[in-house]
Amino acid sequence: MQYDLIVIGAGQAGIEAALAGAKMGRRTLCVTLRLDRIGHLPCNCSIGGPAKGHIAREVDALGGQMGVTTDHTLTHIRRVGTGKGPAVQTFRAHVCKTLYPQFMRETLSQQPNLDVLEGSAEWVLTDGGRVAGIRFKAAGTEQTTDIFAPAVVMTTGTFLNGLCHEGKNQTVAAREGDQATFGLSKFLAESGIRLRRFKTGTTPRIRLSSIDRSVTEALESEPEAGAVSFMHRHAFPQRELLACWQTHTNEATHQVLRDNLSESAMFSGQIQGVGPRYCPSVEDKIVRFADKTSHPIFLEQEEWHTESVYVQGFSTSMPAHVQLEAMRTVRGLENVEMLRPGYAVEYDMADPLQLEPSLMSRLVPGLFLAGQLNGTSGYEEAAGQGLVAGINAARCAVGEEPLIFSRDNSFIGVMIDDLVTKGVEDPYRMLTARAEHRLVLRNDNADQRLTPIGRMAGVVCDRRWARFSEKMDAMRTSMAWLQENTITAAQNDVLESMGSSRLTNRESYFGLLRRPEFRLEDIEHIADALDVDHSAISDDQEVREQLELNAAYDGYIEVQLRHIERNQKLDGMAIPPDFDWVGLRGLSYESREKLGRLQPRTVGQATRISGVRPSDVALLIGHLKGR
Repeated sequence: MQYDLIVIGAGQAGIEAALAGAKMGRRTLCVTLRLDRIGHLPCNCSIGGPAKGHIAREVDALGGQMGVTTDHTLTHIRRVGTGKGPAVQTFRAHVCKTLYPQFMRETLSQQPNLDVLEGSAEWVLTDGGRVAGIRFKAAGTEQTTDIFAPAVVMTTGTFLNGLCHEGKNQTVAAREGDQATFGLSKFLAESGIRLRRFKTGTTPRIRLSSIDRSVTEALESEPEAGAVSFMHRHAFPQRELLACWQTHTNEATHQVLRDNLSESAMFSGQIQGVGPRYCPSVEDKIVRFADKTSHPIFLEQEEWHTESVYVQGFSTSMPAHVQLEAMRTVRGLENVEMLRPGYAVEYDMADPLQLEPSLMSRLVPGLFLAGQLNGTSGYEEAAGQGLVAGINAARCAVGEEPLIFSRDNSFIGVMIDDLVTKGVEDPYRMLTARAEHRLVLRNDNADQRLTPIGRMAGVVCDRRWARFSEKMDAMRTSMAWLQENTITAAQNDVLESMGSSRLTNRESYFGLLRRPEFRLEDIEHIADALDVDHSAISDDQEVREQLELNAAYDGYIEVQLRHIERNQKLDGMAIPPDFDWVGLRGLSYESREKLGRLQPRTVGQATRISGVRPSDVALLIGHLKGR
């Protein structure tokens, strides 16, 4: 059995990796333990949220599947970050946890060049230190088969040596209902890849009809938030969108948890793995934030046709009876029925500092790692890595150079650079604050930044490219009209009639649009008053919103673009793979040790390593220019 590319795992990372390889014309195999768990959402039912929504839109802009499937299985959507600037604003969607994986399974089954096999990858085969394929065991058998490929993408999530905790009860499993795997951890360790233990968790599920929603705050869906995927004008919910509800913990809740901390798997010392800083368990919250008298809880419906509700904000590894007792102190949950207790899971992760920016292992050429295996958390972070790993594995399989995503073109690039340059001490979560160029990397312009790159890579289909080209033509035509047509001081009476300040000279309509009081309809009103044809301005709402944002933040965007240009010069200065860091005189001991260990590929990457001083960078640049 010979393939160009093998993907291990069919979660969010594995799906995007497999589809990318197949779209690029590579014969691709995706191996999964259970066909009925393809695209399974083991934790919450949400896609998006602060920064995560940016990544989901970027995956979509690159021809990925996450946004398309979200639109087809949507149950709830609303905008987030609306009280902040456009760099932060995005969406948060909920999907039906039955329909979402079903849609993903159907998508994989219909993709040309892609085979899916049910079973386990027992080992990664190598030849001369390079990847050569996998040893595969079909589900329900003990017989193994060697399947060959020059590139393998490993997207194993929490499956490597997975151990679940509920109070003092331990279960060897990757998550509820799924067995852990062991052989791949052994392969990674024997290959010299550093493994560590991380921990994540999930919340109890409760019965909808047992919630007193009359005393909670309803958060209705906002259909006007639009579709997630650029391919759709609107989403395709099965019926009217659902609400979710907000309530809060209180002192009584915290007291129940404090009284039972010794029963928590985390605080009893039973869990050795490091948990997520930005999504802590509820018992961790009351210890770390002891001064807080309450914490928000969001009640999210998981499916169209069941009563299962996800208790967002109540992740826990407490015993089931403590979970129920604590929840019944929360307003609206006094008589709640628990369908399934929450639990924590420990698993092996691989140190991402041993990865190239392409997500290929530095120790095993041809092996790519993506998703939670690299120390991240979240469906969106996994999907972004899976897509990049799939593209680069497909390129590697035929000897092409990797495609590198940078900090100035995507949140995906920021995330990968953080992982391979700075490493992780706890499960990594994408935050808008991590992106220094976030005003340029907005949620609304992901297609402009990345769809041409995806087209070049071969993962953007003709239909998407045609729609994108149509939009960009409308953008260019509208922008040309705004910049070429002008208004003069002789026409100040029109501006004054609209409550705007007078001109002292000539100004373009784009210049007027920079004024905070003007929208495009105001520009059109001025043109009408002056009998100027403005039919070149697009009627497409998406185009109009981006024109307005470009005008409103024009000065700030220009400043960021200058910063980006300077950083690109540093990222364009390559460092030879055999560079002698020990022999570079003048470096501090800390810098020599870190640079020698991390082996940055460019000067720009070297500047982002913690502890490397500006004087070290200047010395490095001088040495490279001398060579």
